[in-house]
Amino acid sequence: MGYKGNIKPKRINTEKSSDRRLASGYRPNTFMRSNQDLSIKDPRLLEKSVKILNDIHKQREESRSSDNSAVERIDPKTGKKWYDSSLVDWNPSHFRLFVGNLGPDVTEELLFRTFIKYPSLSKVKIPKETKKDKSENKGYGFVSFADADDYLHCFKEMNGKYVGSKPIALAKAKTEIGRVVKSQRRSGRKDQRRR
Repeated sequence: MGYKGNIKPKRINTEKSSDRRLASGYRPNTFMRSNQDLSIKDPRLLEKSVKILNDIHKQREESRSSDNSAVERIDPKTGKKWYDSSLVDWNPSHFRLFVGNLGPDVTEELLFRTFIKYPSLSKVKIPKETKKDKSENKGYGFVSFADADDYLHCFKEMNGKYVGSKPIALAKAKTEIGRVVKSQRRSGRKDQRRR
């Protein structure tokens, strides 16, 4: 019996492969690959990357011995006020991207090397969660750009690309950075206890 039209029988694939297109019975033209080459060839980018990586390490050390400065935040729905010390280091005039779906193998250095191709990259941060004796990333991070064009190009080009073992999901960071104040809540509580 012949086939009518362009209908062909579905080919059953018996090859073992991790590519999801092969599992559906179709042979792919290309295989999924990890991210781009992460080596830095431009000497100017290399100089900039060394400076930013040193800043990342310096901020880690400073966060261990942090002062009382924090950014005042107000919840728009409830009007509740609180202080967030994690936003002190961010420049309010820069454009921030939320980087979601990070695997446990992604570090700040890897995220930095992934986004260094955008010249106005200014800061990379992945919050850590301490469990017992080791710290792991929380599965998300933030990237900051000084230029709006780099911010938009990065969002369009890198959304869904693999960084480490998972594809990342990019979104505009929703937190607006306000003014930096010295946190009064610790000293206020001490004063109340003394009375």
